[in-house]
Amino acid sequence: MELVVGLILSQNVFAADFSYSFMSGQDLFDALSQSNDVARGYLLGIADLGKNIKGSECFRVPMRADADESLISAYLEFWPNNVDFAKQAPDAVLDMMVEHFPC
Repeated sequence: MELVVGLILSQNVFAADFSYSFMSGQDLFDALSQSNDVARGYLLGIADLGKNIKGSECFRVPMRADADESLISAYLEFWPNNVDFAKQAPDAVLDMMVEHFPC
């Protein structure tokens, strides 16, 4: 019985809607504009994870000592030209990566 309940609960977790994120694209822009270290780590984490998502468009993380600054600068340039208040930060970052750092 416990195994059945566990399987049902596990299935519900995996069927959950993962469209929620901690920040919107605008929130990330605002935080990065203020040199927020949490936002910096959030952007870098999304970019790092995004390059390994199967089916996502191809982009490359720049291989250079100031790669983090390059990504932040690119996002700060990208967002004002692509504002979409409904867009969550992960989607905005991945869109920026494809546009600014394509394969």
